[in-house]
Amino acid sequence: MALNIKDRETEEAVRLLARRRGLSLTEAVRQAVRSELGKDELSEEEKARRVAEGRRKLDALYKKHDIKPTGTSMTKQEMDDAIGYDENGFW
Repeated sequence: MALNIKDRETEEAVRLLARRRGLSLTEAVRQAVRSELGKDELSEEEKARRVAEGRRKLDALYKKHDIKPTGTSMTKQEMDDAIGYDENGFW
Protein backbone atom coordinates (compact mmCIF):
# COMPACT_ATOMS: atom_id res chain seq x y z
CA MET A 1 0.00 0.00 0.00
CA ALA A 2 1.36 3.43 -0.91
CA LEU A 3 1.22 6.76 0.82
CA ASN A 4 1.58 9.80 -1.41
CA ILE A 5 2.70 12.92 0.46
CA LYS A 6 1.97 16.04 -1.56
CA ASP A 7 3.11 18.58 1.01
CA ARG A 8 6.69 19.78 0.49
CA GLU A 9 7.26 20.72 4.14
CA THR A 10 6.11 17.29 5.32
CA GLU A 11 8.22 15.51 2.74
CA GLU A 12 11.30 17.51 3.72
CA ALA A 13 10.70 16.77 7.41
CA VAL A 14 10.41 13.03 6.74
CA ARG A 15 13.57 13.07 4.63
CA LEU A 16 15.45 15.00 7.32
CA LEU A 17 14.36 12.58 10.04
CA ALA A 18 15.33 9.61 7.88
CA ARG A 19 18.73 11.10 7.08
CA ARG A 20 19.50 12.05 10.69
CA ARG A 21 18.62 8.61 11.99
CA GLY A 22 19.90 6.59 9.07
CA LEU A 23 16.43 5.21 8.30
CA SER A 24 14.44 4.52 5.19
CA LEU A 25 11.62 6.96 4.52
CA THR A 26 9.11 4.26 5.44
CA GLU A 27 10.84 3.55 8.75
CA ALA A 28 11.09 7.26 9.54
CA VAL A 29 7.35 7.69 9.01
CA ARG A 30 6.60 4.50 10.99
CA GLN A 31 8.68 5.61 13.98
CA ALA A 32 7.30 9.15 13.96
CA VAL A 33 3.71 7.97 13.78
CA ARG A 34 4.21 5.37 16.51
CA SER A 35 5.84 7.99 18.70
CA GLU A 36 2.86 10.31 18.29
CA LEU A 37 0.36 7.52 18.85
CA GLY A 38 2.20 6.54 22.01
CA LYS A 39 1.65 10.04 23.36
CA ASP A 40 -2.09 9.50 22.99
CA GLU A 41 -2.12 6.39 25.13
CA LEU A 42 -3.05 7.04 28.73
CA SER A 43 -2.02 5.01 31.72
CA GLU A 44 -4.76 3.17 33.58
CA GLU A 45 -4.25 5.56 36.49
CA GLU A 46 -4.73 8.60 34.22
CA LYS A 47 -7.85 7.06 32.69
CA ALA A 48 -9.26 6.39 36.16
CA ARG A 49 -8.40 9.93 37.29
CA ARG A 50 -10.18 11.43 34.26
CA VAL A 51 -13.26 9.25 34.75
CA ALA A 52 -13.41 10.22 38.43
CA GLU A 53 -13.05 13.91 37.55
CA GLY A 54 -15.83 13.64 34.97
CA ARG A 55 -18.11 11.95 37.48
CA ARG A 56 -17.33 14.63 40.07
CA LYS A 57 -18.21 17.37 37.58
CA LEU A 58 -21.39 15.59 36.54
CA ASP A 59 -22.43 15.12 40.17
CA ALA A 60 -21.83 18.83 40.79
CA LEU A 61 -23.94 19.70 37.75
CA TYR A 62 -26.75 17.42 38.93
CA LYS A 63 -26.64 19.00 42.37
CA LYS A 64 -26.50 22.58 41.06
CA HIS A 65 -29.55 22.08 38.85
CA ASP A 66 -31.37 19.62 41.12
CA ILE A 67 -31.26 16.87 38.50
CA LYS A 68 -32.03 13.31 39.49
CA PRO A 69 -30.27 10.73 37.28
CA THR A 70 -32.70 8.17 35.87
CA GLY A 71 -30.29 5.26 35.80
CA THR A 72 -31.25 4.46 32.21
CA SER A 73 -29.53 5.33 28.95
CA MET A 74 -31.06 7.02 25.94
CA THR A 75 -31.20 5.17 22.65
CA LYS A 76 -29.46 6.66 19.63
CA GLN A 77 -32.85 7.64 18.23
CA GLU A 78 -33.79 9.41 21.47
CA MET A 79 -30.50 11.33 21.41
CA ASP A 80 -31.02 12.29 17.75
CA ASP A 81 -34.55 13.44 18.54
CA ALA A 82 -33.36 15.49 21.52
CA ILE A 83 -30.90 17.50 19.44
CA GLY A 84 -33.10 17.76 16.35
CA TYR A 85 -31.08 15.42 14.12
CA ASP A 86 -32.80 13.46 11.35
CA GLU A 87 -32.00 11.88 7.96
CA ASN A 88 -31.29 15.38 6.58
CA GLY A 89 -28.96 16.42 9.39
CA PHE A 90 -29.75 19.09 11.94
CA TRP A 91 -33.09 20.92 11.60
